[in-house]
Amino acid sequence: MKHLIFILYDGIQNSVFQGQVLQPLLDQLKSGTIEKVSLVSFEKKKPSEQFVKKTISKKKTLEIIFLKKIPFIGTISLWPAIIQLKSFLKKQKNYHLIARGPLAGFICQKADYKKKHSSLIIQARGLLAAEYEYTKKNTVNFIKKIIHILRTKQFFALEKTVYKQASQIEAVSPALKNYLIKTFNANPKNISIAKKDIPKLFEFHQVNIWKQAIRKELSIPTSAHVYCFNGSAKAWQCPTDVVTFFANQKSKNIFLLILTQDIKPFSNLLEKHKISSQNYAVLTVDHKKIYRYLAACDTGLIFRERHIVNWVSRPTKVLEYRAVGLKIKHNNTIQWLMR
Repeated sequence: MKHLIFILYDGIQNSVFQGQVLQPLLDQLKSGTIEKVSLVSFEKKKPSEQFVKKTISKKKTLEIIFLKKIPFIGTISLWPAIIQLKSFLKKQKNYHLIARGPLAGFICQKADYKKKHSSLIIQARGLLAAEYEYTKKNTVNFIKKIIHILRTKQFFALEKTVYKQASQIEAVSPALKNYLIKTFNANPKNISIAKKDIPKLFEFHQVNIWKQAIRKELSIPTSAHVYCFNGSAKAWQCPTDVVTFFANQKSKNIFLLILTQDIKPFSNLLEKHKISSQNYAVLTVDHKKIYRYLAACDTGLIFRERHIVNWVSRPTKVLEYRAVGLKIKHNNTIQWLMR
């Protein structure tokens, strides 16, 4: 594989972009398995140059192409994206395609009509229709409810079309693979389980250096058992369950490190549960430093609601926990963690 063209439809400002998209591509460039990457990202609004420079180091072997994305109102609204990508692909030779998710997959299937590539891999990282329905389940407005029902059906039909036709699918978990086969009639022979985007394990020596440094920085006793939650205060990540779990621990020699963008909601929850400020820290940490802070911990927390979206997932946060050797505490809602 010399030239890889990676198609991204959820943007480079997505929370998992650096760890799950960019880093695996950089690793492949470094190892020599590919010589050049063209990262094509569809964006509603082009990210600022400052953000791009901060997020992506400039490399001759990595080019970023931003194309325009318009609001989704059905597959017809994807045709401007298809036309843009088709124009770009016509200028390329001897390339391979990877599409992240069914929307990007649909665009690639339609744009690369001459099949000049030798492969198109569609990365299945979740369930588009089920996730959309899940996030809109509490909608009260009747008209909006009808719109959400129609949109869910549109996403479901798109997923079925994409995965049924796909010659190569990369799913994140066996549970997702089984779902794609049973629900969308995907060919089992065409589905593999993703491995390249799993972060490498850090050496014990490095983890120990980080642990000592961060515990000193945050005034955490070396003997304390440190629980960590890395995520947001969104309801589906069960922030209340995280704080309640910690509040119910009998040992006094414990500490809770919360790494999040949602400082205030977590601070309010911790105060509500009357947890001493000496026993927790709530921080926002740049992704490049995330492993340093995770290394200071002993157990990573991940609680999810019981739903098919969570059952078939392979949470990025768990991959990050495991990269520094943390134990995982979960609530049996993710099949991948129960193996």
